[in-house]
Amino acid sequence: INNFSFWLLMVSFIFIFLSLFFSYGIPTGWTIYAPLSNKLYSSSICVDFLIFSLHIAGLSSLLSSINFISTIFYSSVFKKNFLKLNLFLYANIGVAILLIFSLPVLAIAITLLLFDRNFNSSFFIVNSGGSPHLYQHLFWFFGHPEVYVLILPTFSLVSNIIVEINNISVTFGYISMVCAIFMICFLGFIVWAHHMFSIGMDNDIKLYFSVATLFIAIPTGIKVFSWIFTM
Repeated sequence: INNFSFWLLMVSFIFIFLSLFFSYGIPTGWTIYAPLSNKLYSSSICVDFLIFSLHIAGLSSLLSSINFISTIFYSSVFKKNFLKLNLFLYANIGVAILLIFSLPVLAIAITLLLFDRNFNSSFFIVNSGGSPHLYQHLFWFFGHPEVYVLILPTFSLVSNIIVEINNISVTFGYISMVCAIFMICFLGFIVWAHHMFSIGMDNDIKLYFSVATLFIAIPTGIKVFSWIFTM
C-alpha cells in the first residue's frame, strides 16, 4: 500500500507540472477560491489538471495514513506497552487521523468545483444560487488540520532531541505529552472558521471560533512546559 501511495504521488506531480504549461500557469492562488477558480475567471484547463493532481495526492496521503496506523497498532511494541512508545509514533498516529478525516472533505470541495467548471452545476456560483462561502468552509476544514499535520512531527522531534541531550528515556510528563498530541488533533477540527472572519459571519459564531482557537494554546503550552522541565 505504501509503495502504491508513493507512485500515486509521482503521478500527482506530473499533473501539476502539466498544469504549468497551459496559459500562464494556475491563476487561482493556492486556495483555489471560488469564484476566481470558476470557468468565467479561470477558463484554462490548468485548473482542472490541478484538481486532478490534488485528488491523486490526497488518495496517496490517505493510503499512507491507513498504512501507518495499521503498522503501529499491529506492531509488537504497541501491544506490549503503548505507554512507552516514542512520541514521534504518537505524532504519526495523530497526523494519520487528521489526514483520514480531513482529506475527504477537500476531495468533496474540489469535486464540486470541478462540476461547476465542466458540468454546469452551481455549487459555488453566486449568480446561479451557489455560495463561495461553502467552498471556503470545506477548504479550511481541511486546511487548518493540515497545519498540525506539519507541526506535530516537528514537536515530537524536538522532544526526542531534548531527551537525547539530557540522556533520559522519556520527557517529563510523558502521558500529558501524548494527551496533548491528540487534544491538538481534536481542536484542529473545530476552529477552521478563524481563517474566514472577513466573510461576514455572525458575532456569536466569531466568538465561538475565537474562544475555541484560544484553547489550542493549552496542549501547546503543555508541550512547552514539559520541554522546560525535562531540561
